[in-house]
Amino acid sequence: MMRYNPIAQTGLRASAIGFGTCQLRLVPEQQAIDTLKRGFELGVNLVHTSPDYEGADKLAAQAVAESGRDVMVMSQGYGDMDHFEYLFERASRNFPKKRIELFGISCIDDREYLGEDVWGPQGMVQFLLRKKKEGRLSGIYCTTHGEPEYVARLIRSGCFDAIMVAYNILGFHLLSYRPDPPKGFEDIPQNGESIFPLAARRGVGLFIMKPLAGGLLCEGKAFPPYHWFAPEASKTLSAADILRWILMRPEVCSVIPGTASVKEAEENALAGYPPYEFTAGQLCNMESAVVQMKAALCSRCGHCDPLCSKSLPISWLFRDAYICHYPSETFETLDRLQYFTLHPWDTAACASCHRITCYCPHGMDIPKELIRLHDRMLRLKNQGLLPVTPAIRADARIDGPFPVEVIRHHVPTEIHAGRNGMCRFYLENAGSRTWKASCPDRTQEALIMGVFVEKHLIKRVPLRQDVVPGNRAHFCFLVTAPGRTGEYSLSFTLQSATGRTRLKKGTLVFRSTLSVVSSRNSDPLRHVSAALERALQLIWERIFGSRGNLG
Repeated sequence: MMRYNPIAQTGLRASAIGFGTCQLRLVPEQQAIDTLKRGFELGVNLVHTSPDYEGADKLAAQAVAESGRDVMVMSQGYGDMDHFEYLFERASRNFPKKRIELFGISCIDDREYLGEDVWGPQGMVQFLLRKKKEGRLSGIYCTTHGEPEYVARLIRSGCFDAIMVAYNILGFHLLSYRPDPPKGFEDIPQNGESIFPLAARRGVGLFIMKPLAGGLLCEGKAFPPYHWFAPEASKTLSAADILRWILMRPEVCSVIPGTASVKEAEENALAGYPPYEFTAGQLCNMESAVVQMKAALCSRCGHCDPLCSKSLPISWLFRDAYICHYPSETFETLDRLQYFTLHPWDTAACASCHRITCYCPHGMDIPKELIRLHDRMLRLKNQGLLPVTPAIRADARIDGPFPVEVIRHHVPTEIHAGRNGMCRFYLENAGSRTWKASCPDRTQEALIMGVFVEKHLIKRVPLRQDVVPGNRAHFCFLVTAPGRTGEYSLSFTLQSATGRTRLKKGTLVFRSTLSVVSSRNSDPLRHVSAALERALQLIWERIFGSRGNLG
């Protein structure tokens, strides 16, 4: 059975494994809900979400309601105080609860860096303390990627019942980077050495994020990487073992991996079932795999950046390349730090370097790995899997009632008959008005993506969160191929959700030919029985109309 640990002095008990929800913006809504509900069935009672996760908080609330289980949803706030207070009240309405179990400050070091009111007499901390005193809040937490000295000050402040920090066996994660002063480097090994014992002494609960290093430690089941950069031997590491390795630390209250599929929900949740033990041989194998990974993966410590004879920001090249190759990552690289902005040449700069001055303190062969990396990035570029660069952004703009820039999209060109294909769009609001998400009082304004096959509307995909001009949003959904093989026109629109008759031609986002193919080496007209074929025909007619639409 799942182990449950006390959260400081709040009276709350958290499951040893919680679920992170940031990745849910990248999967269809039903998959997100099924993922969470499966975890709840297996004993998960803690879900971390945020208002900027494109509606993940509402999906979590729906999953909790449908499950009928007692689940704590950790939400958080940011911005000016009016917005911060609004987000607190929004969390109360969404879940809905008169007393929120846990509410926190999102990435508190960034809040300070951006000049937001964290510590003032009317600031975030004092607001949460007041809500706790009023009985509307059980526990206060914050998340942080700050250096250990900064995290220690947060613990010693006495204001937080719990803190969420990054920790894993690798010692860094997909988004690691060397920040500019005054921010210090996030030292994950030092978190384990000094922050864990300090939190235990001070009675502060520890929530762990980035336990799987953002996907660098093991291949995810929801979003397999396009390429595995670590040695093949490292693939022996499993998510369950990595999570249990962290749970061996008695100071840890809950480990919160990003979870975006039912299979991930099952593996992650079951990792919270004791015992958390390994044989000496198992630990040796894990440590050996990690040593090999550290020699092959860039930690983005920044030591090499000033050493390059061609003045390339080496660690930033690695960072963007990793982000692009691991589709589980939901955060994007700034335009100015994209790989082909920093390295605009078709040939790797390292291939012609005759004065190698770079050096990696962890033993990585930098020129060799950068040449290898460049080849992989060219492949992604040629496959259309990279976000558009600023240089070609204007070509990605599509005008109409809802001006839009297509930052990235993936639409399958072939789907086996009767099977599902995943479509994903990442779009920027290029207009002057806010895109409105669906809610009961917005039926006329809410934006949807309309999906058409042969000019027939087959799906309405709702926008999950309001998107102000200049911001971006994901649309993720499944398209089911017809039961009979052939080629069908597939197109998409953006439109106010007032019904099919209100869709307008001026909002075309992307158009492709969808090839519906049978299973390999089989002919469905020969091997599917006449009765089954007729059943598929009737389903198709029910959705799209007359038989003539089948082509």
